[in-house]
Amino acid sequence: AELLAHWACAMGVCPMLRCAPHHVSCFSSNLNVPPAVVGAMTSLSNLTETSFCPSLRPMLNLQACAHRRSIRKGDHLTGQQVEVHSLKSAEGQKLNGQIGILMDFEEETSRWQVATPGGVRKIRCEHLSTVPTPLHEDLDPAERSGQFLKELLAAGNAEAMMSLLRQRRDEADWALLETVSANLSFAESKGYQVKQQVLGRLLAEVKQVLASREPLPRTLLLPPPALDATASWNGTTKEAHKLLTSVSAVLDAQGFAICDHFVSADAVQRLADELQKYDTDFETAKIWVGKQASGAQLSVPTVRSDRILWVCGEHRTPAREMLWDSAGDQPSEGLAPCRPEVVMEKSTAGFPELRKIMNRVDDFILLGLSKRVPRLANLVERSDAMISIYDNGARFQKHVDNPNRDGRVLTSIVYLNYGEAWGEDDGGQLRMFLEGEAPIDLAPDTGRLVLFWANEIPHEVLPSKRRRMALTYWWFDRSEREAKVRELAKEMGDTQLKTKEERLAQEFIAYMLSEGSQPEDIVKRAKKLPQKSLTTVAAVVGASNNAEALEGIERLSPSDLERLRGSMGKMGL
Repeated sequence: AELLAHWACAMGVCPMLRCAPHHVSCFSSNLNVPPAVVGAMTSLSNLTETSFCPSLRPMLNLQACAHRRSIRKGDHLTGQQVEVHSLKSAEGQKLNGQIGILMDFEEETSRWQVATPGGVRKIRCEHLSTVPTPLHEDLDPAERSGQFLKELLAAGNAEAMMSLLRQRRDEADWALLETVSANLSFAESKGYQVKQQVLGRLLAEVKQVLASREPLPRTLLLPPPALDATASWNGTTKEAHKLLTSVSAVLDAQGFAICDHFVSADAVQRLADELQKYDTDFETAKIWVGKQASGAQLSVPTVRSDRILWVCGEHRTPAREMLWDSAGDQPSEGLAPCRPEVVMEKSTAGFPELRKIMNRVDDFILLGLSKRVPRLANLVERSDAMISIYDNGARFQKHVDNPNRDGRVLTSIVYLNYGEAWGEDDGGQLRMFLEGEAPIDLAPDTGRLVLFWANEIPHEVLPSKRRRMALTYWWFDRSEREAKVRELAKEMGDTQLKTKEERLAQEFIAYMLSEGSQPEDIVKRAKKLPQKSLTTVAAVVGASNNAEALEGIERLSPSDLERLRGSMGKMGL
């Protein structure tokens, strides 16, 4: 049952495994679940008598079609029209399918008081679905079902009656079922044989329709509150454990998790003030081009155009063990910019506000999630911290953070935006591409924590029209990282580049891809490169050795150059 629940969540299917078949619904409008799958899920859930809804349903707020769910934490639900479903007791089964009105919520029992046609009932939220639009306001259920039954009986013959019912299957509800049952009982008491046969067949057909029908668009699940870290700031062990358990379940089930208000708005504002004096020190971000051990960091604005500042320090393992990638000079203690020139120019005082946020993230992941999520059991270290700024249309095309299994298993992002609430027109959303589903767009809301598998989830940052700031780093699995270090050591041999040789290779490739470069000038520059620099260039352009790289560069025509620039510009996933 647990595996089935996880599969359902990953597929975007309602994980309410105790639902009637017509309540096992999809939350992605373009995802078609075959009736056989719906039936199998329902049968298995009935056999297991297990529901994982209370712990797993929070992730429903993370699905792509969030606009189809109008209820959120804090909404006033009194007076809301709801449908009762999936009750298992003999008394409860009589309520399934009935429409009622929410009256009040009892905190002590965690139940809603619902006004149903048979009186006020106390029902848990997992057995209620909202019905935003009134159903046939001009008629009460008994009148409506009576009118529908008359029209069915007037169809002419049994086959025509069944055909009409199938055409109007969306109108079949519990009231029609009760009306047909009552008429059948009356026919049996009077001995009307023909009516018994007709009504018996009609009753069976109505039951089948209700059992197989998917929910109408007007029927939506009543979701519990979204994952929210606000309560955990109070410091109570119970709330912190509850948050950790919820995030672990969601991450393990679907490969990503979103936790709102992980960092308070005040803390974000203080960090923004702390980082303000470093604004001119943010550099244009680069992407790696070439093989794993040889290549170059290049600025390719058509692929990635944000600005970044790397912050080093506060690691739990020494750099010499190579369990993480160092982005620059590591301070002896505390945090500091990774670039020495920035350290020399400005006094950092150890980034006290950034350190508080990073410590909260580090403890949550390394001391919390790694103990609860099997895939993170071997987590050992994080990367240096990358602070990024997207503005003026900056973006990052679709990519996977770790396609080469370099040890990074988890990406963590905390959004550091403050001021007015982020709007859809502001752009800058994180778009995640989940297999078999429509892309999911996540707004960079203040203090929001986003976690996802670094080696699996393709994602991109949409063009941001407003200043968008984020804190990102990656978490390393010890076994995978150690294997990659051994592999790279074997591959690189004695070809380790000196800083000057690496810079010359980078400058050459940057010039070759620039709009003003000409083939003859490129050839001249290539022949002046040191051999180790040329090896890096060969890796970037796909040549097997230095001689092949030079031969290819000498044959470059202006049209070849244009195609090369175009292919580099379209790099991404």
